[in-house]
Amino acid sequence: MNNFTLLQRKMVYLGGVIVLLIPITWLGLPPEPAPGGRIEPGSGGKLAQERAYYELGEASLGNVDPASSTMNLLLLGFRGVATSSLWMDAQKQQKAKDWSGLRATTDSIILLQPHFLKVWHFQGWNMAYNVSAEWDLVADRYYWVKEGIKFFMRGKERNEKYPELYWYIGDACGKKIGRSDEWVQFRKFFMVDPDTERFLSGPDTDLNPSRMDNYLVAKTWFEKSNKTIDDYGHMEHIMAEILFRSYPQRAQMDFATALQRDGQFDEVARVAWEEAFQEWTEIYGARYYPSPPPAEEPVKLEVSEEELEQIRKADAQRPPEKQLEGWIKRFQDMTNYRFWRVRAKVESEATMADAHRLLYEGEQRAKAADYVEAQDKLWNGMTKLEEMLDKYTDLKDDDSTIEEALIAQLFWRDCLDIEEKVPDEAEGYPLQELWNKHQVRLPSIKDEKARRQRAVR
Repeated sequence: MNNFTLLQRKMVYLGGVIVLLIPITWLGLPPEPAPGGRIEPGSGGKLAQERAYYELGEASLGNVDPASSTMNLLLLGFRGVATSSLWMDAQKQQKAKDWSGLRATTDSIILLQPHFLKVWHFQGWNMAYNVSAEWDLVADRYYWVKEGIKFFMRGKERNEKYPELYWYIGDACGKKIGRSDEWVQFRKFFMVDPDTERFLSGPDTDLNPSRMDNYLVAKTWFEKSNKTIDDYGHMEHIMAEILFRSYPQRAQMDFATALQRDGQFDEVARVAWEEAFQEWTEIYGARYYPSPPPAEEPVKLEVSEEELEQIRKADAQRPPEKQLEGWIKRFQDMTNYRFWRVRAKVESEATMADAHRLLYEGEQRAKAADYVEAQDKLWNGMTKLEEMLDKYTDLKDDDSTIEEALIAQLFWRDCLDIEEKVPDEAEGYPLQELWNKHQVRLPSIKDEKARRQRAVR
């Protein structure tokens, strides 16, 4: 190099700079913006593509007040401290019932921490459950439930590889809409939004574009959460995978149960249970799940007697710590697989559907003080229910079955004339065994009966 002239050295340096510019350009080329402010997929250099793939690129600091102390922290590089300050502001605004301020602060938090899963979980849950409970009108409560679900949806748009966010949407659509104290109104609002002028006497299309039952919408989101795991290989961190995978089928069962709770006992409800049984056994039960070390071989939950016998023969050649039959039973116990299999099978039978229908109609007639017809329907319904419980004895320990049987007994006893007494033990009456066995549960069952009598559909 010392023998080079000044010009030659300059040319070598220039050549080195040009050579180095090639990998630098390949690594650092900025991406092309796409419509809507998003980044064009596959554009830009290697680093830009990696940022887009892992969803790490940010172009905004959020809607932060430029004169606030939070902005000063941001300008000094204290992004984490600024975010913590906004979290505290959000808590103060919620206590002060400053809902517009809370919404604005929440928007700033998610712009500062768009890939922090707990932000989306906490704030979405907060709006759907906590903020909604602060309002008096059911329509206002439903509005904030929707805001919480939509917040989860925004999180899903920013973090499409997180199966948890899909699950949160499904969980809120299912449980919050279908099981809260306002479930009667919420389920109606899910089909016909209370803001009839805006949504033209239909559902909020952001939540329910296909106008489906809330449990079926929940089922689609649970299916998407499972598919996200399969597509990206990102495991969820909510519960054991074998439980997480069951939620689409459990949502189908919830849908069938909701139809019965709404007083629909026709072929639609029976078929819904039939589909639940098929999906539980042919999709969820037929899937293989890895057993933990040291066994490590995959097992499935739906196992025939022939398959189980083959597994036993293979287990005889394995050391005890690697035998699979025990893990199959443990997984079945963990998921309550056998019970839900029986439950779906029973509910798909016509006799059980008739039992539910007669008990429901008898309850409605008792509420209307038509005691003669109510007594007849309740007696026939209890008789059919007892017939099914004798056939499928596992259901005698099911909480929902016990509740249905005891409430039917209470309504039936209300229908008896003052002079008329309940048949004595010798004569017997339907569901007598359950009635005698679960007397300790009567106080809570009577509370549920009183709630049903007050309920307005």
